[in-house]
This record gives sequence, C-alpha cells and structure tokens, in this order.
Amino acid sequence: MNRLYFHFLLFLLAGFFACNSDFEYYSTNPDNLLSFSTDTLRFDTVLATVNTPIKVFTVYNNNKKSLLISSIRLKNYEYSRFKINVDGETGTSFRDVEIRANDSLYVFVNIKPDQTGNEQPFLISDCIEFITNGRQQNVILEAFGQDVIVCKGLTINSDSILDNRKPFLIYDSLVVSAGTVLDISEGTAFYMQNKAEIIVRGTLRINGTLESPVVIRGVRNDLMVGVPYDLIPGQWGGIRFCATSFNNVINYARIRNGSFGIEMELSEPSESKLEMKNVVLTNFKGKLIRSVNCMMNVENCELSNSQGALLDLTGGHYNFIHCTMANYYASSIDAGWGNSDNQTIILSTAYYTEETLDKPARYPILQANFYNTVIWGMKYQNSSQISIEETGNESFINYYFENCLFPSKGATNDDPNNPDIVPTVVNCVINEDPVFIDTKVAKDDKDKYDFHYNFKIDSVSPARNKANSQISMQLPYDLNGVDRFLDEGPDIGAYEFNNAINYEQQ
Repeated sequence: MNRLYFHFLLFLLAGFFACNSDFEYYSTNPDNLLSFSTDTLRFDTVLATVNTPIKVFTVYNNNKKSLLISSIRLKNYEYSRFKINVDGETGTSFRDVEIRANDSLYVFVNIKPDQTGNEQPFLISDCIEFITNGRQQNVILEAFGQDVIVCKGLTINSDSILDNRKPFLIYDSLVVSAGTVLDISEGTAFYMQNKAEIIVRGTLRINGTLESPVVIRGVRNDLMVGVPYDLIPGQWGGIRFCATSFNNVINYARIRNGSFGIEMELSEPSESKLEMKNVVLTNFKGKLIRSVNCMMNVENCELSNSQGALLDLTGGHYNFIHCTMANYYASSIDAGWGNSDNQTIILSTAYYTEETLDKPARYPILQANFYNTVIWGMKYQNSSQISIEETGNESFINYYFENCLFPSKGATNDDPNNPDIVPTVVNCVINEDPVFIDTKVAKDDKDKYDFHYNFKIDSVSPARNKANSQISMQLPYDLNGVDRFLDEGPDIGAYEFNNAINYEQQ
C-alpha cells in the first residue's frame, strides 16, 4: 500500500474517532440522570377517530459525559393510542439512544383515540419510560378523549332532533332538506371539519339555554403560533339558509371560527327567515351576516370580529335590539391573518350576481331598525363604519337608530337629499368610544397572543344607563342573564354592566 495513502487513511480514522470520543466513554454513574422540559405532557379534550396535532418535549443531558439511554418506550406500547417519535424516528420502543454531554433530543407525541361507547369524556393515560444506567425515569402522557357521532355528508330528510349525548363531528356538510324541521337540543356541540357547512333548505331550530348553549366551532383544540385554534378564523365553512328556508330560530348558541358566518339567500321579507336571540357569533374570515331580501330579528346578541362586514344587508326587513356589534378583527393583523377594510354595517338595495354585474336587481330595505345597540369597530379603519349605499330611483332604504351608540361617521349617504333615503336617528350616543373591557391583543415573552376579547362595557362606558327602558322591558335580562334593571337604568348593547362578573372572560 502506498505509504502516503496509508498515513492519510490513519489520519482520517484518527479524526473520526477523535470526533466521536465522547461516545467511547458513556457515563455509567446511576446518578447521572436525564432532565426533561416537562414531567407530564397533557392534551386538551381530543375527539375520537381524529389524529391530534403533535406535541413535543425535550430530553436533556446536563452531565459532563455522554449517556447511553438503553431503552425508551411507551409503557403500554402494545395497546397505547399514543404515538411517539424520538429525534426523527417513529416507533413505540427504542434501544441504545445516544445523547452527548450537555446536549438534548426531541420527543414528539400525538394520539388518535378510539370510540369507546362513553357519552362523557374519558381519561387516556400512558407514560414514556427512559432507562439509563439501570435507572428508570418517566414522562406521563394524559388526554381526555371524547366519543363523537361522525357525520359525513349527512342529509336530514324527516323531522328530527339532535341531542347532546355526544358531540357531532361534521365532514363535508350537514343538510336539512326542504320541508323538514331539525331541532337541536341544549348543550349540543358541533365540531366542523375544514370547509364543512350547515346547509338549511327546510327549517333549523337551535334550542340552547343560558346554562347549556349550543356550540358550533372548528375541530382543533391546539395552538397555532401561540394562539388557540379556537380563536382562529376560517376553520370551516358557515351556516347557509337557502331560498326555501323560513322560520329558523337560533337561541343561546356560540358560533365561531368559520369562513363566513350566516348566509341568507334571496327570499321574501313577508315571512320570517331567522329569529336569533342570545347568540355570540364571532371570529369569521368573511362576512358575519349576509342577507338578501329577508326578514330577520336579532336580540341580545354579540356580533363580532369578521374580515368582511358584520352586517351586509340587501333589501328586506330587519330588527336589532340590544346587540353589541364590535369589529376588532383588524387588530389580529400582527398574528398574520389579515385586516378588515370593510364597514361594520352595509345597507344596500343592489343585488349583484354573475349575470347582473352591470345592472343589479334592486330590493328595497323596507326597514332596518336598530334599538339599544352598540356599533363600533377599529378606530383606524379608513371607511365609515355604517354605509348606506346609493339606491337609484327604483327602490329605497328606510333605517332607524334609537338609543344606539355608533361613530360620528355612522349613517352616511353620498346624496343625503335623495328622497328615497328615509333616515332617522333618535337619542343616540355619537362618536364616543363604548370602552369595552378588553380589545387589545397582548403578546407575552413566549410569543403567545391573547385574543380573548371581552366586549362587555367598562364602568366608565358612555353606553351605561342610556338604553330606552321601554324597549329594554322586552329583554329584561342581558346575554349573560344579568338583570338590566338593578341600577339607574339599562345599558346600550348586549351586556349590562355588572361589577361582579364583567371582568371575567366570556
């Protein structure tokens, strides 16, 4: 062998072993143990049949010598619903895992629970065992599983009741056929998969209560960049009421996180399309409520946070009593999902379709009444927050605001002398910030955002005691069941100020 080549080979081998010399002498001292970023890894409630997102923890060797972990495994590895990945390798059991001195490795964990037949959440637990130098250390894994009723493209063809024994996991769509009534019992929960919609061709009646509201939301419970998915819009579709659908009722519900909120197709305003009461409709990527020539009554509701308008009403007949309409979606721009340049409310007579872009159909707004209602959005929005769009000579817009609070650029019209516009504003609080409890997006030192908006009013709010008492007598209790007549007078909006509960998160 060429002498030069031989010496070169020895040099390479010496370098290789020198680089790995720390693995030649593993510590055998049983007191040299591992450290962990957590001793218990917990998952929020996880739905049966659904893979959870991955959680991770770190294993540290804070000793001066390398360690050889002789075994890493799930304790119940043969039956466990947990899955683990150790430093890039997936399995249930690993042997002779090396970890250098003052180094670390990652362990990734997720879970997919099976259906169990339980109606109540059930504890799922296991642990990951680490054995080093004959010593065992454990990291506990815990989750609460929840059985679900899986619905894929479900169509309701006869009068039915969905109850709250188990949550519903909706794929694709839940459709209520024309001529059919679907009742949803108090406390029922719907977890909506990506793009899933509730499509109503018949009649939908949501019958929640103050203590047990109906919940309709996205399926994920984990975090995205420190923000809970439960606060992130665009996770599912929305609720669509078709042209054949009338006499719908939504009472005591929490509906959130979709791509659009409620869409009501072209109808006749002589029959009720939707009665909505004691509802929180919040955090949607599109418009919150879109209606074309419908009749709708909304009472004691929070309508908040959408990238589109909170209300986009074309033609029809509408009543809003003791509502809080607050659009602070724009303040989420720092978290990366957009801004809102839309007005808070749009009233229009023009109905555009692909076939009528040049000459839209016209439907008059027979009445748009707002009583004891707060209407507010981000202060730095460029556009006025209430837009009354031009009507032409074919139709008209008739609106009425009484004992409401809204900005000074509130009801606007390019042609205020147009006889087709019939505006009335009575006893309203103009251009005074309602002073909500919390509208700021806080970011902590771990880059986690706080998006828990609280649209109850503060003690110094100009909305306090300014509502029309005669109208408030129709709704003596607010959205949270607080008596409106315990102090000097009822407050404007969906929430009555109450010092004992006002500063709690919703």
